Order: sequence, then C-alpha cells, then structure tokens
Amino acid sequence: MKGYSGKILTLDLEDRSTRVDPLDQETAKKYVGGKGLGGYLMMKGVPAGIDPLSPENLLAITIGPFTGTRAPTSNRFGAFFKSPLTGIWGESYSGGHLGPHIRKAGYDAIVIKRKSKHPVYISIIDDVVTFNDASGLWGKNTMETEEAVRKEVGEEKARVMTIGPAGENMVRYACVCNDYYRQLGRAGAGAVMGSKNLKAIAFLGTGRIDLADEEKFEAVVRDVSARIPKDGPMTKFGTPNMVNIQNALGVFPTHYWQKGFFDAHGNINAPAMAKEILDKNKACWNCPVACGKMSSVKDGKYAGTIVEGPEYETLFAFGGLCELADIKAIAKANEVCDLLGLDTISSGNVIGFAMRAYELGKIQSPFPIKFGDDEVTMKLLNLIAMREDIGNTLADGVRIASKSLGIEDLAVHVKGLEPPGYDPRGYNGMALSYAVGVRGADHLRSTVYAYEMRNVSDRFMVNGKAAFVKALEDKLAVIDSLVICCFVRDAYEWEDLARLYTYATGLDMSVIQIKEAGSKAIDVARRFSAREGISRKDDALPRLFHDTPFTDGSSKAHVVVKADFERMLDEYYQARGWNSDGIPPPES
Repeated sequence: MKGYSGKILTLDLEDRSTRVDPLDQETAKKYVGGKGLGGYLMMKGVPAGIDPLSPENLLAITIGPFTGTRAPTSNRFGAFFKSPLTGIWGESYSGGHLGPHIRKAGYDAIVIKRKSKHPVYISIIDDVVTFNDASGLWGKNTMETEEAVRKEVGEEKARVMTIGPAGENMVRYACVCNDYYRQLGRAGAGAVMGSKNLKAIAFLGTGRIDLADEEKFEAVVRDVSARIPKDGPMTKFGTPNMVNIQNALGVFPTHYWQKGFFDAHGNINAPAMAKEILDKNKACWNCPVACGKMSSVKDGKYAGTIVEGPEYETLFAFGGLCELADIKAIAKANEVCDLLGLDTISSGNVIGFAMRAYELGKIQSPFPIKFGDDEVTMKLLNLIAMREDIGNTLADGVRIASKSLGIEDLAVHVKGLEPPGYDPRGYNGMALSYAVGVRGADHLRSTVYAYEMRNVSDRFMVNGKAAFVKALEDKLAVIDSLVICCFVRDAYEWEDLARLYTYATGLDMSVIQIKEAGSKAIDVARRFSAREGISRKDDALPRLFHDTPFTDGSSKAHVVVKADFERMLDEYYQARGWNSDGIPPPES
C-alpha cells in the first residue's frame, strides 16, 4: 500500500505476544486513519459496559496517511480508549517527534490489550518488538523515565511515551508524556496505561515512506505551506496570546467559573510571559508555526523550573480558575503536572473546584485551600498524583469527587470531562460544542471559539449555529484522522485534503468523500458512547451556565438561554442525521 504501512500491530501484555494484521485498502479509505481508524478498532475490540481500568480496555495508538510526510504538521499521533474519567469514548492527540517514528517503524496502529502481571515497558525498533522489565522505572517521573528508557534501549534517537506517578496510581485524568513536554493530555490515557502496568513505549523507525505520486503531493504541500503565516500571532506569542483576547471578551473563566474576567490577567498574559520566563520558540517535527515556548524561571522560590509553555489552557486553569496571579507559579504548576503526568486542564479545574468548595464551607481539609495560594496548589498536585489524603478524592475528577462529597451542583463538567478555557455563557457555539462533544466538554473537536471570537460567526447568534458547529467538527475529524495539527486547519482547504490523500495513497478521494469520512468518524465515536448509555440527557451543560449570569467586565450579564440551547441541539441532531435522542443510525 502507498501512504499506509498496511499493518496493525497488536500487543498482548498478559502473555507478551505480538500479532500483525493487515490494514486493507477498503478499511483504510473508509476510516482514513487517526480518529476514524481508532473508532473502528475501539468498536471492534472493546466490549460494551467494561470498567475502563480493567484489562478488557484497549489502548489504540494510531497515525494517519500524512504522518511523517512533508505535509505541514504531519507529526502527530492519536490514542483511543474507554475513558476512566468519563466512562465513554476517550481520545487524545500529541505532537512532538514521536509520530513519524511509528510510521517509519512500519505500522498504522498499535493496539495494546490486557494487563501485564508486572511493570513493563515496550520497545518497538522497526520490526523488532521487545517487552522489558520496568520494575526499576516504577515511581519515576516522566522525564526520568524517558531518559532511562532511551538509555536502556541504546538508541538516543528513540522517542518515548511514558506515564508518571499519576498514571501508575490511576488518577482518572492522568496523561501520557512524550518528547519531555508533549502530552496525550485529556480523558485519562495515562490511567489506562497505569491500569495495564505499562510504564512506557519507545519507538525508533528507520523505514522509508512511499507515496503514490510524490511530485503532485509536493506541489499541494507548497500551496498549503504558502498559506501558513511564518510570523503570525501563534509564532510570536503562542497560545498565551489568548489570555488578553478571552479576558477582553469576558469569557476567561475565573474563580472557578464564577467570573469571566481576571483582574490580574496582566501578570500571566503573553507579554508577562515574554518578560519574565520566555527563552525561545520551539517547533514540533515539520511544523513551520513553532508555537511552543521554552520557558524557565530564573529567580525566586521556583527558580530552576523549565517547561514548554505554559500554554493558554494551563494559564486559564491555574491562573483563572485558581487565581494564581504569578506567571512563575503557573510555570511551576505546569512543570509539576508534566513530571507527575497530570492533565493541566483537569488539574486546574479540580483544584479550583476544591478552592470554591472550601470557600463555601463544603469541604473538609487539614489545611486551608484558598484561591490564589500557589503553595497549596503544588501540594494538592502531589497529593492527587499519589492519591493521598484529600488528593485521593480529587484524583477521580470533579464529577466523581463532587458526588462523593455531596456537592454535585458545584461541579462544572460535561459527561465527566472538565471544560477548557472558554466560558460558554459568552459563546453559543462553544455551549453547543461542549454539550455534544463526544468525549465531553471539548474545544479542539470544533474550535468554534476561534471563529466566534473573531466574529466570523456572531458569538450570541442562534440561527445557523448548529450547522456551523457541525461543519467545523467534520473538518476537525478529518484533520484528526489524517493526523495533522488543528492550528493549521484553515491552511488546508477541503480540496487540498482530498488531493493530498489521493496523491499519498493512490486511492481516489473526492471532496465529498473526505467530508463524509469526517462525519462518519464522529458517528463511530458517538455510537461507542451510545453503547455506554449516552444520549440527549447527557448532551447538557452544568446548571450554572443556564442559571447564573456572570459579568464580562462591562455592565452586561450573560447566561446560556435554555430554550436557545435546546433549539440548537435539535438542529444539530438533524444536521447529523441522528434521532431526536442523539443516537446515530446503524453503520452502513
């Protein structure tokens, strides 16, 4: 096959066996790769109703037909699993330099099943797969583990994905780290690896990538590359540029979703970051944007901290929700999360939830948990990762923690997933996108906030919003199937995606067909969650967003109007061809 390796590698951790199955052309074209292929593998291999932390769960790691090619940002890979945090469909993506090694090792997907009796790490060096004892690595942080694994396999060029103590202890929002600073961040992939006693996977691929028509592929790549700004806001400022934008619009979630404006935002925005901690830009493999920002703290109590970031979502989660007004403290929280293997979005939400509960006298703690307290934040992160004291409760995420504490009305989540940094009371598109998000409250499956904040689509508009969100989701599902970065989504026009696929694989793909592939990928993921009981009742926002207005820094107060929301939901289901309860038709 061209554009694909044509092989799916299955690793059984219990008996340490390997199996290689072919990926035929029909399946490849139908599911494309990445998200679509992950959905196919999940529906095929994960029984309905299982415990996500049981050996019956799978971890499917997939790439796409563009991975490792000259297509801009073709460095990414995806992971698919039943989420320990939500109990439904789980997906996550990461950049860096690891993805191309999976492709060059000769695989389109790696499926990990069952559970090792003892800690293990796997090395995949081209077609040689080895199961290695990881007892000496258990308890190490992510960076220590990555360095140790690379040394043990004897390949400095190897790329390693690893969990930290949070994954080992099955914190439900534990992430998987690679290239030191990149993460499979959301929905708890790290907990799935921990439940399988799998500490790390090392990849080194040296094979050639064959395309059907390299000359025509390269011509389209040049067209796409020309549309990517070489010195735009993402290159200059990275995602921290969003702090000022969201704060000015009054949608920067603050004081655990009680406000949309952080008075101290000037201490944690892109200019503050550039002045206080920024060292240089950093790019993932084959990325012309270089949105990553290598940063270090040079003085004060957090001197010696080194991170790639903090990204906007980390700045919002700790700066807004927890009201940490010091960029150096947020950088330290970022570093602690990276080393322990914790998702910063969920971690900031969980700690903000604890701060709000303490403020209202709803939670007991042996120490004060107050907004703006950076030392308490660091303490809680460590307690969460180790599942000690109050951290054991918070390690389950806000939905489960709030239920055990009897304060469910205080918890902000959708389907168990804590939201990112765009308050839906100021974005009708995000309100809908959060609610229907197949993995829960999500910003990257539609990125509609990016168009609403620029008034491409009026952020308070209701008419036509469902169709707009659906169209964005379909394109992002294709982006996630190919697998490339959503930050360059607008540079890739639909015709480019279809032509690049055709020239890479030799399989004719029309614009209509590739659009349908995006919609089908979303349908497959929704069917997976529908098997677990997800329906219209779950496509809902926390009551706070409907009932409690927040001020955006002006005299205006906003809520998500319930009648408008229900109307958008009806129109969304109709646009997708789902029934009125949000269930897709059977796969044809």
